[in-house]
Amino acid sequence: MINTKTEEEAILLLCSKTHQAVEDMLPPEFFFQPACDSSGFFRLSFYQWIKQKIGLGTFSAGITAVVVFSSMTFVNISADQKAALIPSAPKAAPRKQPPKQIEKKAVKKFSGSGSASRTSSTRTVQSALKKPETKRADNRKGVYLTAASVAREKFLKDTVAELAESNGDSLVFDVKGGVVLFHSAAPLAKESDLIRPAYDLPEILKIAEENGIYTIGRFVAIKDYGLTAKKPETRIKDPKTGRVLSRDWIDPADDTAIEYNMQVICELAKAGIDEINLDYIRFSTAEWRALSVYSGEEKADRVEKFLKSARDTVDRCGPATKLGISTYAILGWNYENNLQTLGQDVVRFAPLVDVISPMAYPSTFAPNAYYRPGEDPGPRNYFLVYRTLTGYRELLGPEQSKKIRPWIQGYGVKSKDVSDEIRAVYDAGFCGFTVWNANNGYAPAYLAFKNDRLRPERCK
Repeated sequence: MINTKTEEEAILLLCSKTHQAVEDMLPPEFFFQPACDSSGFFRLSFYQWIKQKIGLGTFSAGITAVVVFSSMTFVNISADQKAALIPSAPKAAPRKQPPKQIEKKAVKKFSGSGSASRTSSTRTVQSALKKPETKRADNRKGVYLTAASVAREKFLKDTVAELAESNGDSLVFDVKGGVVLFHSAAPLAKESDLIRPAYDLPEILKIAEENGIYTIGRFVAIKDYGLTAKKPETRIKDPKTGRVLSRDWIDPADDTAIEYNMQVICELAKAGIDEINLDYIRFSTAEWRALSVYSGEEKADRVEKFLKSARDTVDRCGPATKLGISTYAILGWNYENNLQTLGQDVVRFAPLVDVISPMAYPSTFAPNAYYRPGEDPGPRNYFLVYRTLTGYRELLGPEQSKKIRPWIQGYGVKSKDVSDEIRAVYDAGFCGFTVWNANNGYAPAYLAFKNDRLRPERCK
């Protein structure tokens, strides 16, 4: 199923952020290589490793789609493979569906290439713009870019132009994975040799500011193969025996792990980034059996300690910066069961954050289990997003649910699918969303943005 010119050109990409149960199984060497970014690009060795680990037949059966573009192969792991790793939710009763012309904007010129190789990229974030004003976060419309995409001047410039022409106003980009992706002066990051600058952060923020773009830094939190390799004492362990339960996941309550992450978060807030989105703010699903030595409440206690530190750090270092979290969509369907595995207690965490982003990707829901054609309202993409968000709304209540700004699916979709997802966001009572495609190809999303005629007045 691999179709590339040479082995060296073969790159495998997990095309969904919520295929994290599969990602959780991967050894750390597949998460960052010099030619790859930390958000999901893997060389052919990943394919070979999968064959050895679970067998070619199992791997092939778990692939739902393979699309080849030039020398790149993209793989979507099926929801069934994820469902094998995380307890599935029972079928919920369906909920009933509640009842501009776009102006082109000129994109400001770039003052530099934006690449990590430029002389100006040696600046640290202390020299970046300050943004004292508070901006509304819940009504944003944006897309996600990898660190590698942000570092490419033309790609970034084209993305800013597309957003301007399609009434989009936000850009999510990677700031930290297993390494810090900008020029950082954080002491623990420097000491541990965990800084791999991919772009010039002050320059990116300047470009965004000049073009009216709201900036969101995607910060991979508890899954951290870099820190756990450099400082093994930060790994999550059995509280009674001290046995390591995961090589690549920190104990979110570990003081060293917290200090390392807070130093980086403080830099981002001081730099004036509009929002920091904490991803992987949960326990591993791949090692859920080993981690069952912790109850769901105990897991949530440890995650909450990390999150409280992040809240305090943002408030101290850059009060205008928003703090958000990305969360599992399934929590809106079956909260208690999945809380035991994830420790992602969004009800408890909600008061600590400004934005809550359920990852409402229809492709991650098992076929024939959550959507009943002819019975549930609307197309599949519409209903699964709508039902996820109304579940979250009831879970969080009227005040905390105002913070919801979901992720929606931008991979493996047509423009109509994205439009259905956007309509579901509005019908569920919300305004904003960010679109995820790990390949950063957003033609269907941009067309859906341009054709969006349903945006409620309350969202403008």
